[in-house]
Amino acid sequence: MVKEGRAVRADLEASRNRFLDAADRVFVQNGYDRSTIREITAEAKTSLARLNRHWTGKKHLFSEVFARHFGPIHAAQNARFDVIEASGADGRLDPRAILDAFFIPALLAPEGRNGQHLSHRVYCRALIDPSAEAIELVGPLVADTRARLVRLLRDALPELDEEDFFLALTAVLGTYLYSQVYGERLATVMGLNYGGIDWTRAGGALSALLSEGLRRRGGALGC
Repeated sequence: MVKEGRAVRADLEASRNRFLDAADRVFVQNGYDRSTIREITAEAKTSLARLNRHWTGKKHLFSEVFARHFGPIHAAQNARFDVIEASGADGRLDPRAILDAFFIPALLAPEGRNGQHLSHRVYCRALIDPSAEAIELVGPLVADTRARLVRLLRDALPELDEEDFFLALTAVLGTYLYSQVYGERLATVMGLNYGGIDWTRAGGALSALLSEGLRRRGGALGC
């Protein structure tokens, strides 16, 4: 009985993972609205009845799909934010360090195994998917990390008024999204080998460009 129970649990876990992996592939290809349970079931090469043993429907399934890809990136970003807050307790926070902490964990994701690359593609597509239901699912996943980024940058840039700070965040978040979602397309237009990019260096370069612009803007306002 014990062995049979373990076998049943192992089979359930294997089928869960097949559905999640299939949903990843279908979502990257189709986006949220065009990703149907029927197609995901066919991609997983199993039955709808099995899917219904794990999730109540498409929204429930994709809540887990998105969470498993957003979680590791946000955990890495927050770990770096922890270090910044601990080191900056006695002085002003450094915008460059904050941006490094935000950019580098996400930009590192395309490197490594094929599965890691697929995970990053799910993350990127989910960030920009226009479906109201996808936006509803993604919102809570990004809320805490985004709020922490905003708070840290606000503390690091006290000289910016609210309008200038809004523009600064627009530049930061726009760069974050474009470099990940459309970077490969831009590299193709430029004839650049996207696969050869050193993303640790690239994350630092983007942080440096943005922080230098913010520093100059803040310095001009302080004059």
